[in-house]
Amino acid sequence: MLAAVVYGPGDLRLEERPVPEAPPGSVRVRVQACAICGTDLRIFRKGDHRAKYPVVVGHEIAGVVDAVGRGAQGVREGDRVCVAPGHGCGRCRMCRAGHPNVCLDPYPSLGYRVDGGFAEFLAVPENIFRLGFVNPIPGGLSFEQASLSEILACCLNAQENSPVHEGDVVLVLGSGPAGAIHSRLARLRGARRVIVSQRSRPRLEVAAARFAIDRIVARSEEDLDAVVREETDGRGADVVFVCAPSREAQETATRLVAPRGRVNLFGGLPRDDHVIALDANRLHYNEFFLAGASSSLPEGNREALRLLARRDIDPDQLITDRVDLDRIHQGFDIAERREGLKVVVRCVQDGTE
Repeated sequence: MLAAVVYGPGDLRLEERPVPEAPPGSVRVRVQACAICGTDLRIFRKGDHRAKYPVVVGHEIAGVVDAVGRGAQGVREGDRVCVAPGHGCGRCRMCRAGHPNVCLDPYPSLGYRVDGGFAEFLAVPENIFRLGFVNPIPGGLSFEQASLSEILACCLNAQENSPVHEGDVVLVLGSGPAGAIHSRLARLRGARRVIVSQRSRPRLEVAAARFAIDRIVARSEEDLDAVVREETDGRGADVVFVCAPSREAQETATRLVAPRGRVNLFGGLPRDDHVIALDANRLHYNEFFLAGASSSLPEGNREALRLLARRDIDPDQLITDRVDLDRIHQGFDIAERREGLKVVVRCVQDGTE
């Protein structure tokens, strides 16, 4: 099979590898589509301490079950499925409480320490299948469209931790795929106004053209603090989702949130710049709530597929570019330029849908 293997920062090779066997208690998937995530780009371009090189990256996966391992139940060859990167053990306190995304004894992560989806076949780790991260694709969704369910599920997790209420003003910092999804989810949950901001304008305009955003703010051109004061009568945003891997953006969120508001640090920070300044008195006296969001939950992935199938979140509004697996370098170049939203890699060229 053809696979895209990262051997280290800046070293991505297309190579032929043996087709893996279906693991006991799990399945082998013939990958049809796998979307590029910012973490894939980081593992390839800059390196990531969590990655074990060489590794096949990619974790936003849609395909067809083509082999069922001994003991795996509830799935058949030919089933169209999405695979999400659950890393829970299933036994610790957090897993038993329904939060395998913050497992106390995590398994190796798909696309980081075990091979992921930028290949023609994927042996799905047994724990991922056991915990419910392999889910059927509803009719009416193509593989490319369904591959967006993983990032959507991550956003659903964040919005459970930092809920949007009817009539809220929501501020989204970062206008990439996650920022666009958060803006749409906020509207579905009854937000009165949605403001999306980032430093430069081009990607903001892509998002604004595709989603119902009330106001975009390019921080290189406008004073975001002044805009938020204007939009909220000086109160601050009710909910702020930080979708940019930026310490400055996280600090800005804690400054612009309203009393009793919610801040979600959706985007992680680089390992060498991950400590932010926080006005503890502002947190204390204004009683705002600060939360994170790590990966996704099994039910969130199923809900994401339902939202995509109903077009509550239109996958075609998110996909701006497509490349074949043998042109994955071009796909990473497109993602790195950040001119569009989501880049999807087509891993098998047989027209199967």
